Amino acid sequence: MINQRIALVVVLACLLHLPYLAFCKEKDDAKKKEPQVEIKCMVPENKIADVSKKLTIDATHPTETRVVCFYDTPSKMLFEHTPKVILRSRYATDGTKPDTTVKIRGAKLKGAEVECESDQVIGRPRAESCSLTDKKQPVDEIMKANAGTDVKKIFNDDQEDFVKEANVKVDWEKLVPFGPVEGVKVWKNVSAEGLKKVTVERWELPERDGKPRRVLFEVSTKALVSEESEVTAALSKALDITGTEEQEQETKTKVVLDHFAGNQS
Repeated sequence: MINQRIALVVVLACLLHLPYLAFCKEKDDAKKKEPQVEIKCMVPENKIADVSKKLTIDATHPTETRVVCFYDTPSKMLFEHTPKVILRSRYATDGTKPDTTVKIRGAKLKGAEVECESDQVIGRPRAESCSLTDKKQPVDEIMKANAGTDVKKIFNDDQEDFVKEANVKVDWEKLVPFGPVEGVKVWKNVSAEGLKKVTVERWELPERDGKPRRVLFEVSTKALVSEESEVTAALSKALDITGTEEQEQETKTKVVLDHFAGNQS
């Protein structure tokens, strides 16, 4: 008799708990469907050393070291277009993990392999970005493109169609490399108070044509759109950024394009 009463209590408890479980599941499902925003901060060169110590990253042991290159017309027609078109290749310095990406910034596009999210550089308006990546390009073909040969070859038909969907006309034969930037260091899953999965990138742009050597140091993390304000505040606090005047105002891509502009024959 006692066992039956216990069983009855357990059944009643489960029945009472079911609505709560259903609510939790609906809440979790909603979070999975909610769009994400990537929040970024470009740290000024005079603050890089302090921020590196604050984030306790090991300068000599990054998660990955990459070679990265952008492509555009000599006049940067694609980047100056609305929406912006960003063409990029990268691979690890050990010759692994090659990929090429077409990113459309400022437009919402759809597709089976298309990934969309918002880009939020602290202190700047949020921008919608959608991208399509090809991870099957051989490293030797990317290296040729980085040297200015057959740039079109490293972007596949789906990526070309993706650009057309954004109503952007690209003369693929006129594309030239802006770079490559070698030795790009990336640290992933960096610990920072109040944040999850922080990524740090350090780019060293060489001195060239009267332009001084530059170091770009970008710290980023991803969050649900509904948590953007909270995560932005946490990132600003972790980096000790109290105002927009304490960070670089240009995006990393623009800085790299401007640095290598004029390097095309």
